[in-house]
This record gives sequence, structure tokens and C-alpha cells, in this order.
Amino acid sequence: MSYVFTDTAGLRHQPPPRLRPTRGSGRQAGPKRNADDDIETFAAFRSLQALERSGIGVVTLDATQPVSKQDKRIVGQVVEAGKGLILLLNKIDLVPASDREAVAKAAREALAFCRFAPLLPGSALSRQGLLKLFPLLAMVQSNRNRRIATSDLLRWYEDTVVGQPVGPLARSKHMLQADEVPPTFVVFVKDPKQVQVSQLRFLENRLRETFAFEGTPIRWVTKSG
Repeated sequence: MSYVFTDTAGLRHQPPPRLRPTRGSGRQAGPKRNADDDIETFAAFRSLQALERSGIGVVTLDATQPVSKQDKRIVGQVVEAGKGLILLLNKIDLVPASDREAVAKAAREALAFCRFAPLLPGSALSRQGLLKLFPLLAMVQSNRNRRIATSDLLRWYEDTVVGQPVGPLARSKHMLQADEVPPTFVVFVKDPKQVQVSQLRFLENRLRETFAFEGTPIRWVTKSG
């Protein structure tokens, strides 16, 4: 298997540009951007373009710093785009060995909305752990393209919803996997508006326990029928 890596520019939160006062009038002129702002905006745009063309996003986190709001935003962008996701906890060599497990756990807790993503401690400087990235890439790509036979899916669904407080999902008799990437599942119910997000999340958690979907987001569609 061959890989094409795109090393994107870091995406930083950009504060609104300062207002520059004009002489004599007492008023403030419109926002004035400098060359650095333009370069950073262009770099962010190119990074998002690269994400759209990619199949998997490897998001680099700094093991010596807590997960930031910007880290969460970038990870959220990868998930929202339906891409595979791997979290690379960089600079792990700078963390004392006795603290590494706690650092990884803290990163996991901060990114609880993407527990499906593998977390790889490593170091770009010492190259520690980086060779483990390739098996993870192969696994995530395979899971993104995984398809479940409809008969197996229906059997799993019937066993999963029986006796569970999942509202209209418990009365559904049919579901299927759409021919899309990332894995997308369609559930047919009487009234899709009555299906709650928490009920679909329950289905997803059970689905991940049964089938291999590590590293890929899962999408759900509810339809009348």
C-alpha cells in the first residue's frame, strides 16, 4: 500500500483584526489586515483544502500541553468532513515515563467525542513510535471502506434494540448500510423526527462493539418507511 502525506500548516485561532483610528475624526477605520494575517489565512485555507482531498487526518497534539480548544476544533473538522482520524500525541519523549499514561488519558478525556480514533504517542524529533503509524493508517482505511452484509446487520439490529429504551428505533424492522464513505447506516422508522440523537448514539456504541470501525466516523440517516 502506498501513502501520500500532506504536511499542512498549523491552524491557529485568529483574533479579530484591530481597528485602526484615523487622525482628526475621532472615528475608527475598518479592520486593517497586515501581510502576516493574509499569509496565515491562506495557509489555513490550503490546510482545509488538503483535508477535503484526504482520506485520513492525522492530527498532531502536543504531549507537553493540555488539549486546547483549537485542537478540539481541528479534530471536529476532520470528523465533520467524514475523514478517518488518528491522534498523534507528539513530543512524548519530553514527558517523564511515569507520567505518559496519565497524559494520554487526559488527552482521551478532552477528546471524548472521538473515542473511536486511535491515539498514538510518538515523537517527530526522535521518531519514537512513528513506524506504528503505518499499520494504523491501513486499519483505518480498511474500516472506512468496511461493508456489513444486510442479513448480518438486521440480525445485529434486532438483537441490539430488543428491550432497550430507544423509542421509535425499537419498532423499526429494517436498516441497511448505504453505499457511501464514511460508513453510513439508514434506519427506517415511522416518524424520523421522533428519533433522538442519544438513541442513535446508543446504536453507534453497540455497532462499534460488534464490528470493526476504529478510526472512522459513522453517519446515521433516518427515513420514513
